[in-house]
Amino acid sequence: MLVDTDFTTRDPSEADEMIRRVYPGSGFEHCSTPFTYRQRVLGDDTATIALFAVNSRSEVVVDLDGMVGIGSASGGDYRVTSNDEAVRSLRGFVLPPGRARSQSTHHRLRMVNLRLEALRTCAGAENRRDRLRFGGTDALSDAGVAHWSHVARHATRVFSAPSLRGYELMHRATVDLLLASALDVFEISLERCTLPAADTALPTSVRRGIQFIEDDPAAPIGVHEIAEAARVSVRGLQMAFRKTLDMTPLDYLRRVRLSEAHRELQAATPDATTVTDVSRRWGFTNSSRFAHAYREEFEESPRQTLQR
Repeated sequence: MLVDTDFTTRDPSEADEMIRRVYPGSGFEHCSTPFTYRQRVLGDDTATIALFAVNSRSEVVVDLDGMVGIGSASGGDYRVTSNDEAVRSLRGFVLPPGRARSQSTHHRLRMVNLRLEALRTCAGAENRRDRLRFGGTDALSDAGVAHWSHVARHATRVFSAPSLRGYELMHRATVDLLLASALDVFEISLERCTLPAADTALPTSVRRGIQFIEDDPAAPIGVHEIAEAARVSVRGLQMAFRKTLDMTPLDYLRRVRLSEAHRELQAATPDATTVTDVSRRWGFTNSSRFAHAYREEFEESPRQTLQR
């Protein structure tokens, strides 16, 4: 569904509430007075364009969960870091999933927010384990920045024009153009999962270890139990897994458990289960470590998967 909302306030608490509608869990850490904040959001569930204007000195923390933000700033002074990495070029920059922190004075900002799953699909992902890799925050070239700016302005016009509200094919094509342009302009690449299936031609010890893990991944097993099932020593098992799969047996076990937890969270509802319940069922006793590993694997938080 296409959205078009426009909001202006002088109240920092109201500004906090509005920015959280775009980036849940985010908000202002500091803002000076007098304070005026304007936010306009255009787009749909896959791609939104958020236009921000702040007339005072402010500090904002934004959590990009399950999305990628591509921004351009103008006017005043604007500085931003992405996952503690300073963004150098403000004409066009990408903020990958994670935490962004900005300090600004009297600036205007256009953020194009793209749903991570849609970007993965556009990049050619074939399964959930294929993941996007972000090489940096800058565009690959000045020509790319100019192209992105043109595409973002075009999308803004399409999403905001009342006369185009019923043109679904045009909206869909515009979203596809944003996704494709983001992949071409910025250093975003798809890393395909090279994990072989259990029936692939592998050494017998590795096949046995994989089969043992996948038969009951929730069982309280460790490397000694896997080695015993594979009929080799622990050292032999470790070497065989590293040589053929480029990971340890416990790495494989963790990825299988994460995949099962992900599948369960996708099928569950927030009123029937919790992230903690699911993580414990699959052998993760530390909630924060589970959340970190889950985000690394699926590029979104467990809570977001559960609530979607």
